[in-house]
Amino acid sequence: MTLKPGMHETSLSINDNKIRKSFFQSMENAKKDLKKEHIDGAFAMLNCRRNENAAWFHNYKIPKACFLPMEFLHCLLSDDLAYKKEKVKGKKIFNDIFKDTVRGKVYPEKTWGEDVDVVYGITLGKKNNVWIGMEIHLKKKRITVYDCFQKESNSIDIPQVKKLAVLITNLLVESSGDEVDKVKMIPFEIEHAQGLPKTKHHFNCGIFLVKILECQSLKIGDMTKINDDNALELRRTLSCEIFNQFVDESFGK
Repeated sequence: MTLKPGMHETSLSINDNKIRKSFFQSMENAKKDLKKEHIDGAFAMLNCRRNENAAWFHNYKIPKACFLPMEFLHCLLSDDLAYKKEKVKGKKIFNDIFKDTVRGKVYPEKTWGEDVDVVYGITLGKKNNVWIGMEIHLKKKRITVYDCFQKESNSIDIPQVKKLAVLITNLLVESSGDEVDKVKMIPFEIEHAQGLPKTKHHFNCGIFLVKILECQSLKIGDMTKINDDNALELRRTLSCEIFNQFVDESFGK
């Protein structure tokens, strides 16, 4: 991607985060995996597209969905970050940021179960240094795990995902105002997506998952272009898409 003259001295803004030329340069580094900020930028772009073209998504019966910021799943899986320090009646209570996300009060500003039926996220696999993707289907109470690294077993992150299945259930109940212990808690079911494009290189996991989740959210079944030979082109295209999405917002149309 080539920025316009002078643009490299000026930052773009994505969700109030300043993005400079180095953001795009590192995204296009074929031997380095995408960083959190790259995935957040991609997800912000996809969320914007849905907001700007809501009628199109509705007319083509695309499921209502949004993409979560990277810190959401990461922090939710951490007891120190997920819960308030003070207990209420001896019970752990989720920090407000998680409940506010579910209630649509903070980015991406979508109420779970009302504005969206599906939420997508990516987090770091606990037992290895590879990204894993997740589709959380609120109506079906199901978490689908997306693992695109050819060398890893699908079962390696099961304990982490099982924990998340319980946490999401508890969070939804608490966010609705009900007391967790008074509701019959049924954790979300877990399944692994089958027939996914696989990469031989850990540094391609990020771009693979971003494109796979994008395709899944749009109900696109043909993912043959998501492959190792095409990975650099996918990175460059995503880099341009993010730039084009936010350049108008940052500098005026």
